[in-house]
Amino acid sequence: MSYKDLSSEQLDVLKEIGNIGAGNATTSLAMLLNNNLRMDIPSVKIMSFDDVSEMVGGAETIVAAILTGFKGDVSGMVLFVLEIEDAKNLAGSMLNRTYGEGLVDFDAMDRSALKEVGNILMSAYLSSISTLTNLKVHTEPPGICIDMAGSVLDLPLIELGQVSDDALIIDSKFRDNNEWIDGYLIFVADEEAYKRIFTALGIGC
Repeated sequence: MSYKDLSSEQLDVLKEIGNIGAGNATTSLAMLLNNNLRMDIPSVKIMSFDDVSEMVGGAETIVAAILTGFKGDVSGMVLFVLEIEDAKNLAGSMLNRTYGEGLVDFDAMDRSALKEVGNILMSAYLSSISTLTNLKVHTEPPGICIDMAGSVLDLPLIELGQVSDDALIIDSKFRDNNEWIDGYLIFVADEEAYKRIFTALGIGC
């Protein structure tokens, strides 16, 4: 299934789920993050994986990606992706640390902090799907990888058997004083998952 095959009503539903999930995530993050770090109102859009690579600076840009699979009545994968500089700024803001220029080796605490933010964002989105549809969704423990954007974005395509060339993107911005930190929540699911979501909401497929 391609997002290009969805009706405007179906697309609006996916975007609204994204907005609800982002709102829930904002509340959860407020209890975790320091007083200077805030989440801005996200934007929700549909784009191809090629465009996603360009959005984060190109296929060879080094990114940090937190990813989790989900199963149950619907299955798929969610990724939270940040350019490496944004990942350092986010981890640094949470842990009150500073990092050198370029690629750095994140230690266990850095990775744990990034996974926690990613996990809150991803869980909030999946929880909004479950709440609105009454479908059961079970998330797997998140993992983190640091690699080129092109390699990271190959993961959901390989995992899901290349069921789609497109993804739902939730552009998540954090503000630390006067500095913006950009992150991207990427939702990919198989055709059956979308059918079940739309059927549960009484929307034709």
